[in-house]
Amino acid sequence: MRLTSITLCSLLLCTHQWVQAGAACVVAKRLGDSLAVEWVAAEGVSAEDALHQAKQKLLDQGLRGKHQGLHPQAASELPQAHVVIVQTEYETRIGKRRTSYGCGFSAQSETQARKLALENLRNYSWGWRPELGYRVLQAFRY
Repeated sequence: MRLTSITLCSLLLCTHQWVQAGAACVVAKRLGDSLAVEWVAAEGVSAEDALHQAKQKLLDQGLRGKHQGLHPQAASELPQAHVVIVQTEYETRIGKRRTSYGCGFSAQSETQARKLALENLRNYSWGWRPELGYRVLQAFRY
């Protein structure tokens, strides 16, 4: 039996399952300080859906009030990824205590996801420097 390119393509499409997946990280902030972080990473969810679900988790905790806001911090449409969420607590140069979060998603490795999480942390927390330290809140793969 000779397979034509159309038949071959049909067979490949029928046997290959396309899986949508997404991830997102949202931070609740008040006056420059981060109060909490929530994330969603799963198959069958777009990055946009993940953002909405993570926001809803924060709203369900009552984290929306005067001088507070929910900020989408990172999102990904990677079908599979390593996810790293980092947190830091430090004192700014003018003596204010701050908590900040960073989120990273990488198809390559957990190490790459951690690097991206630290870059994300630095982008959203200008007063943070690596020597101030951080801790990994979560590291997982979806």
